Amino acid sequence: MKNANLKTKHVSAVLLTVFILTLLPILLLGFYDYPCADDYSYSSATRQVWLQSHSVLQVFKEAVATSASRYETWQGTFTSIFFMALQPAVWTEKAYFITPFLMIGLLSLSVFYLVHVIVVHCLKGTVPESTILSLLILLTVIQCMVDKTDAFYWYNGSVHYMVPFSFLLLMLAALLSALVNGGKRMIILSSLCAVLVGGGNYVSGLVACVLGVSLLLLVFLQKQRILQNRKAACIPVLLLLASFLINMAAPGNRIREETVQGMSPFKSIMVSFRYTLSFAVDEWSDWTVWALVLFSLPFLWKIVKNTTFRFPCPLPVAVYSYCVVSSAFTPAVYATGNIDAGRIRNIIFILYVLLLFLNAGYILGWACHSFRLDGKEKETRGILTVNQRWYVLFASFALIFGIGITVKPNPGYYTTSAAFTELVSGEAKAYGEEMDARIEILRLSGEDVILPRIQTQPDLLYHSDITPDAEDWSNAAMSRYYGKNSITIPVYPD
Repeated sequence: MKNANLKTKHVSAVLLTVFILTLLPILLLGFYDYPCADDYSYSSATRQVWLQSHSVLQVFKEAVATSASRYETWQGTFTSIFFMALQPAVWTEKAYFITPFLMIGLLSLSVFYLVHVIVVHCLKGTVPESTILSLLILLTVIQCMVDKTDAFYWYNGSVHYMVPFSFLLLMLAALLSALVNGGKRMIILSSLCAVLVGGGNYVSGLVACVLGVSLLLLVFLQKQRILQNRKAACIPVLLLLASFLINMAAPGNRIREETVQGMSPFKSIMVSFRYTLSFAVDEWSDWTVWALVLFSLPFLWKIVKNTTFRFPCPLPVAVYSYCVVSSAFTPAVYATGNIDAGRIRNIIFILYVLLLFLNAGYILGWACHSFRLDGKEKETRGILTVNQRWYVLFASFALIFGIGITVKPNPGYYTTSAAFTELVSGEAKAYGEEMDARIEILRLSGEDVILPRIQTQPDLLYHSDITPDAEDWSNAAMSRYYGKNSITIPVYPD
């Protein structure tokens, strides 16, 4: 057992090294990242307050005021808008580089914590096993992210979706920890995260409500009263439901609904079920996703074979997981009739990957305990250990080969290879120089500004630009942000 644990530690160390190395190009690219579009519209007031007062307290007060104003006039996502108003470039344009650090950091923290609670606290696995599973999940979602720009480089879109979803995972982790280990601090942490999720985007909010209520039902229907804080566990879920209701009741939502065409509730639910099947089969069945799931099987086996939990009813669990993913589609389908926004599909993809790994482990656990495949006999255990070693070795070489033949013809396939390509090719540097030149023009010019068009448009860094029309919403937002009368670009390229 000691040798097996040591080897698990070795694998976790190697994976952690790989994970850090893959993050380096992604994070370095952030130093050429700049705000755009709604970054300006939601933080124009806080930007002006900072320039006039240089008071952090006043900026935070203005962020609260912006959230309250938008609640009345445009949308109810009060926590998201508060964070939108505090986009990093409010303080200085150069601070915007922190965007990928924030998004990847919070996502990684939430995944590590949730998996740690499930594996170590609930299933009594080891920290190296938890680390391996967390890293495989993170490698999958970060590298295969649907819309990489919206996920990591556009602050406004990412803080509205990635951040509340990360708080959803933290909320569940803290709640599970409180139930298994006791302690009031985890209830407090879960409650705080619940409010942040409930006031964020509707995808994360609805999924959080579904999972939170489901967890409470399981807790109170449980015959063996081995869990702690059973009554206190209601507090985060009630705060979540209250925050979500306040979010949905916003007067601004009624105003915004007039600008879009959605679907009826029943049709939205039916279409959501179809979307889940369609995306799971056509778009999310990436070979890399399945390869990393298969790579995780020996480590999932180590976790499930040593736990006393019996993993009952795997089919209902799989059906429930399908319904959870479907519920994530419903808010966007109901509100707009589509899920075209990449930032929405990003967090649904993360949810899908998390449930895919968890279901793989659940089915393995059910098979192990149902068919007595726990390797109790010395001979069987030895065979399994040898086979696991060969399996991991073969899977590693297969992954390296597959990644190589994938990246060669399509460098933008993975987030790391896409970021590395933009850095090495000079695209990122050229884009950064053009944006710096624009900022200098804005600093030195008068009230009416004509900016040069952006000639270099890297796939990861470039999201959108202003238009030749000074009355366009993006132009108007940028004008308010920089305190100008008007900002445009030439009608035709220079």
